[in-house]
Order: sequence, then C-alpha cells, then structure tokens
Amino acid sequence: MRYPAAPPADGETECPNRPALRRVPPYARALVRLRRLVHPRRLAAVAALLLGCAVTVLLVDMLEGVAAKDVATAVRATRLADLLAGVAATAGSYAALMGFEWLAVRQAGAGAVVAPRLAAFTGFISWSFTFVLGFGVVTGGAVRLRRYGRAGLSAGETLAVTLFGTAFFWLGIAALAGVSLLAAPSVLRPVLGLPVPAGIAIGLAVTMALAAWLALGGRTLRAGARSVTLPGAGTGLAVILLGIADTGLAALGLWCVLPAGADMPFLAFLPIFAMATVAGVVSHAPGGVGAFEAVILISVPGEPSALLASLLVFRLVYYVGPFALGALGFAAAELAPQRHRLSVLPHLVLPAFAPLAPVVLSAAVFALGVLLLVSGALPSEGWRMSGLERLLPLALVEASHVVASVAGAALLIVASGLRRRMRASWTAALVLLSAAAVFTLARGFDYEEAAASLTLIGLLVLARGAFDRGGRPLQTVTPRRVAGVAGAIALSVAVGIALQGDHDWYRVHWWDFAFHSDAPRFLRASVGASVALGLFVLWRAIHHPVARAAEMPDGTRIAEAVAASPDPFANLALLGDKRVLSGAGGGFIMYQVQGRTFLAMGDPVAPTREAAIDLVWRFRELAHRAGGAPAFYQVNAASLPLYVEAGFSFAKLGEEAVVDLGGFSLEGARATRYRQMLSRAGRAGLTFEIVPAAAVPPLLPALKPVSDAWVARQSGREKGFSLGFWDAAYLARFDHAVVRWDGRPVAFATLWSSAGGVEMAIDLMRYGDALPGGTMDFLFVALIDALKTRGVARLSLGMAPLSGLADHRLAPTWSRVGATVYRRGGAFYNFSGLREFKAKFRPDWRPRYLACTDSRSIARVMLDATLIISRGPRGLTGGSAIPETDEDTAA
Repeated sequence: MRYPAAPPADGETECPNRPALRRVPPYARALVRLRRLVHPRRLAAVAALLLGCAVTVLLVDMLEGVAAKDVATAVRATRLADLLAGVAATAGSYAALMGFEWLAVRQAGAGAVVAPRLAAFTGFISWSFTFVLGFGVVTGGAVRLRRYGRAGLSAGETLAVTLFGTAFFWLGIAALAGVSLLAAPSVLRPVLGLPVPAGIAIGLAVTMALAAWLALGGRTLRAGARSVTLPGAGTGLAVILLGIADTGLAALGLWCVLPAGADMPFLAFLPIFAMATVAGVVSHAPGGVGAFEAVILISVPGEPSALLASLLVFRLVYYVGPFALGALGFAAAELAPQRHRLSVLPHLVLPAFAPLAPVVLSAAVFALGVLLLVSGALPSEGWRMSGLERLLPLALVEASHVVASVAGAALLIVASGLRRRMRASWTAALVLLSAAAVFTLARGFDYEEAAASLTLIGLLVLARGAFDRGGRPLQTVTPRRVAGVAGAIALSVAVGIALQGDHDWYRVHWWDFAFHSDAPRFLRASVGASVALGLFVLWRAIHHPVARAAEMPDGTRIAEAVAASPDPFANLALLGDKRVLSGAGGGFIMYQVQGRTFLAMGDPVAPTREAAIDLVWRFRELAHRAGGAPAFYQVNAASLPLYVEAGFSFAKLGEEAVVDLGGFSLEGARATRYRQMLSRAGRAGLTFEIVPAAAVPPLLPALKPVSDAWVARQSGREKGFSLGFWDAAYLARFDHAVVRWDGRPVAFATLWSSAGGVEMAIDLMRYGDALPGGTMDFLFVALIDALKTRGVARLSLGMAPLSGLADHRLAPTWSRVGATVYRRGGAFYNFSGLREFKAKFRPDWRPRYLACTDSRSIARVMLDATLIISRGPRGLTGGSAIPETDEDTAA
C-alpha cells in the first residue's frame, strides 16, 4: 500500500518523482557549489578559452598587413632540398614516437601480448591522430583500444599504455627543453621577457628534476589502493633519449624550411620549438593551431609572411602527411579481418564497372593531354628552373619541353582509340604517358603532371583486360576528334599569349635558347604540337588501308549447309562476294567489312538455335578483336531474341513480301485480274516455263542480252551482297523462271529454294527492252501457279525497302527519316511503287530489321551497308527495278 508523502519541512525543497531530500545546511550547499565551480576540469577549460582568445588577438595583431599572395609566393619558393630534409626529419621523429609506444607497452606489462610490430603500427596511427585532432588521451586512446583490444589487451591495460605514452612524450619535451635552455638560455627573453640567468636556472631545474626521476626509477608509488611503478633507470634513460630525438627531429623539420632571413642556429631554435609545442598542447586546439604559430612568430626573426609560409609547409609535412597515411593504415587494418568477404567485391563490382573503364580512362587521358599542352604554354616557375639549371643541360630541358607538348597532342589523338577499347591505342597510351612522366620532370620539374601520368599508367595496366580490340591506334580518329585536338592546341596558344606578359612578339625568336626564356620555349612547344597534328592530318589524307582479303570458305561445306537450311536466302552464300565465319555443326555467318562495320547478311545459317546463338557471339567477338562494330542486315522478327541477348539494338529496314501459295487461286471473282493477265500474255505470244538448274548453262548466252539491257537502264552498277548479280557459275546453280516471246527469252527470274523446297524466293529479276505490256505480271502469276502445282508452300518476292516504318512524332529518328524518304524519295528510288507492284499478289508482309550494337550508329551502319550492297561508290545510284505494268505502258 502506498502512503502520501509528508509535506517538506522548513528549509527543504520538494523534488518531483523523488523522495524528499534531507535538510542540508546553507553553508554546505555554498561549499558544494564553490567546489563545482573551481573544479580542475572547468578551470582548465576556462584557461584554454582565455589562452585561445589571447592567441587570436595576438595573431591578428602580428599578421596585420600580411597578404595571402605573399604567403603563397613564399610557399612556392621553398627549395626541394629543404622540403626533402623536412620529410626525412619527420620520418625520424615518428620513428622515435613508435619507440615511445613500445616502451609504454612494456611499462604497462603488455609486452607479452602486444608484438613490437603491432606497437609501432598502432603508435604511428595514434600519434598522427593526436597531433591533428587533439585530445590525445581520447583520440589516441580510442585507436589503441581498437587495435590492442583485438590482440587481447584489456581496457585498463590499454589506458595504462596511453597514459605512459603521454607521460613519456612530456618527459621527452622537458628533457629537450632543459638541455636546450642550458645551451641557449637567451631564447626566453623574446617570449617571456626573462633574462639569461633565469633561462639557465630553469634549464638546471628541469635537468635536475629529470635526474631525480631517473634516480627514483623502479620504485612503486602508492596512493590509497592504487600503485604505480616508475620506469627503471634504463627505461627512463631510453625515454629521455627518444624524447630528445622526437622533439629535436620535429624541430629540425621546421628549422629546415624556415626562410633564409630567420638566421637562427638550430640549438637556439630548439627551446623555442619546445615552448611552442607546450603552448599548442595546453591550448587544446586541434594540432595546437594558433598557439604554436604565435610562439614561433614572436620568437623567430623574419618576415611574417615568410614565417607563416614555413609553418604551412611544416604543417603539411609533419601533420597532414602522417595523418593521411595513418588514416589509410587504420582503414586497411580495420578491413583486413573482412578480407574474405571483401575478396568477393571485385567479382561483383568489376563486371559492372569494367565497361566504364575505357570511357573514363579515355576522358582522363584526353584531359591530361590538354593539361600538358596548357602547362607547356605557362611561364616556368623560378625555383623549379633554378634546380634544373644545376642538374640538367640546357639542350635536354629545351628538348623535353617540346617532346612533352607533342606527347600531349598525341594523347588527345590516342584517347579516341582508348574509348573504343583498342589494344594498339592502349599500348601507345602507355608509351606516351611514360614519356610524359619523364619529360615533364625534365622540362620544368612539373611533378604534378608526372604524378598524373604515372597514375594513369597504373590504371591502364589494371584495366588492360578491357582493351582487347584489334586494329591500328589511329584508324578510329574521326574529323571531329582532329578538330578537338586543333582546338586544344589553339587553347594552349591563347593561354600562353595571355600569360607570357607584355612581350614584344616581333622581337621574340623561337630559336632563342636559355633557362629563363619562357616565350621562345612556348613558341617552340606550340609549333611542335601543331606540326605533329599537321603530319597526322596529312597521313590520314594520303593513307588508304589495304583491304583485307576475304576468307576462302570450304565450298562443299557451305553448299551442304545451304541445302539443309529452311531459309532460301541462305543461297546468297554461294554468290562468292562474302566472307564466311564457320560454326559448329556446319553452320556459318556470311558477312562483309566496310570501314569499321562488320555486316552480316541475314540470320546465321545454323542447324539449331544453340548453334545460331554461338555464331552470333563469335561474330561479335570477331568484330571486337578487329576493332570493328558488328551488325546483321535483314534479320527476321522471329530471330530478334538471338540478338537481344547479345546486346544488339534494332532498326526496321522494311518489309518482305511473302505469298502464301496455299491460299492462292486462279478461280473466283478475286482472281479475275490474274486470269486477265494470263489471257493478255497468251494473245501477245508470251510463254512461261521453269528451267531446271541442269539446263540453265546452255541457256545463259540467251539470257545475257536480257540482263545487259536491264543493267543499261540502271545508272549504277549491279548490286550485290543482299541480292545476286550476273555471274555464270552462280546462276548455273538455280532453277530459272523464263518468259519467251516468239521463242526468244525476254525476261527471267532466278529462283532460290529452301531445304525440301517448302519455301522459295526470287533473286535476280531481269527483263529486256520493248516488251509486250504486262510481261512481268505474267511472269509472277505464272510462276506462282506453277510453284503451287509443285507443292511449294510460300514464295518470297523480296524486300520493299522502308515500307511499314512508323512516322509518329515519338518514333525513333531513323524510323521517321525512313518514312519520309519512302514518301518523298521517288526521284532517287520508287519505294512506294515497288511495294504497290508486289502488293498485287496479296502477300503477307514480314518485317525485316537491322541489328547493331549501338543505336546511335545506325546512320553509319546504313551508309556502310549501302556501300557494300552497291559494291563501291560507283554503284550508289540506280533506279527502281520495278517491272513495267499495263499502267506503265499506257502512261
């Protein structure tokens, strides 16, 4: 049972949700509040805040009038030798800190658990984090807790290691400060205003305190229930020596990059650096920023801008560099236990990003080429050229400047082949990048461009598997890319003219050679890049690649595969104007090459679907290795899934007219027109027959004049590839439908047959001059009737180009353009008239498609297909092969 709480007595306060407090005397409360107010942590925070405000005011006063550009100029004036000396001193200082770490691990009794290598690695990371982020016990302790915890160290032992390490660090600073004050006691005067005897006294006091600490080495100090064992004499001496080495080398790193005007001996600089380090730690600012700089600026003579530049360089070398390495090392160590899982990532990620590698690397190489051209036009920096003047002869520097700019222009050209994954371009890029890495250093110590070149070399080597296409490195360079290269060279020339200053260009001679003659060097580099581009354009203008000879297929094997094919269009393989890619089981793909286009005619001729799929992939690999683009011309709608899986896109070419002979009849009202065609032909003395292939050779001399008359009416040469042309050996393979007039052949059509004669198609269709009206109508009607009698199921009348293309405003560009040409292109080819002629025989219209790997290249593929079918540019023109009808004769 709950009872109501009693009301508070006098002097007590009521706290909701808690029991009533006991009476506390007012003076006790005041003491508690005062104790909380003067808590050491609060006092330290207030002191740090006051110190920060004082330092800020001091820095603002000291840096008044210092311009950022003066600081940047002083940073660029830092000598390479001094920078390398600072890096070496930094490495030595961090090595001493790793020694501190191992001593702290041993002093905490964890030497049996933590190996020296782990202690050194953890020490480097924790101290680099502490120097940049501040709050060493928190930041460095968190790193140690993570790394040592995995090794089996408890949290208490890890805390002991952190505290011992911090104590050793301060002892080292104290040891260095004591020794340096004894050596140079006057350094306290600028900062603290103390005389020389005071500096000696402080140095002696610090040294004696350290000696007493060494004398007490090994003793155990107790405070209540806790006890701490001091380091022994040997450990203490090692701590002092490592502390002197750590802080001394850090001071040496800053002293090496001090400006020449500082003119301060190193021993005199040591106590100043120690005081600056203490001020930075006491300020609790990350990295001691502000307080450290204030002490240096007050104590070291010299221009504030130059001193500030030296401090910035020191910050980068001693703080930022190790912090970056420590962060990478910590990340690698954290990911190492998951490497069995991470090892799967490349197999999951690389397939997704591998197709992007050529595009990204091509863009990067192009960008580096532009950078090389532009940097070659910029004025050289004095400190870089001064160093080169002492190391390299003038001739090598001048030659390197020109070669680096020419390499930049060449990289712009080679980048085009990289985008198309060409192996030759990959090799050329490696050579050019290697040359750029060497000659950019020799032309003006441009280590930035050299580093970028080496990085790209590494990335290209890693992605070498993506560049597996054949061909020459320059064969894919388009006029647009040449224009881009010319634009980049023009940009570099404009930048050079703008930045070279107010030169009297009429008095600048490109043959003037000197280390500090930037204008002539810029002119020579621009001329070299321009000459390289001009030579390339000239080479492209006069170079005509030698056509590769067509493969010689096995005629017997191809004929057997054609005879077994259910598609009558497979007979095009017997024409002899195509290359053949053979597959398993007697299948093949017939194709031809024009430019970069590998154009296959029709679907693969294969006995099974699996064999057809294999042939499609093999054909794509063939084109890929040769640096080309595969495409299939006039593929059936039923075969589209074959190409979808292989990454092809489609464009409709037109429609094929296929007559279903089973539904064709000369009886009934619908066939009245057909019967009239036959009657008119009979009255004119026309006869029809199908000549078997065996009887065709003796008939060819009589058919040749008919073909010649037809060809003479065309303005271009005979077509090929997708239809036959006059070739006696080819024509002798097939049956022919022949129309005679008074016993003389006046028209004929070549007949293709599928396996078993189920389906047939018309190839060549030729007719002579001055024929009776309706001759070709008679040929088609008589042929259809004769084939139906033979039991043929279907007859293909061939393609109606551009027929059936969508003309909707949302349709693809190719479809809308093709539909417009179909309607309005009668001046070049009577597309609509051809369809109307074939429509007389009531065919089914089957769509035919172009399959290519890039929908954006349809126009280029169609142009190459036109050149292949026309058998060269001379065959591009030519009228429609529409037979004359009664209406034509009447007109």
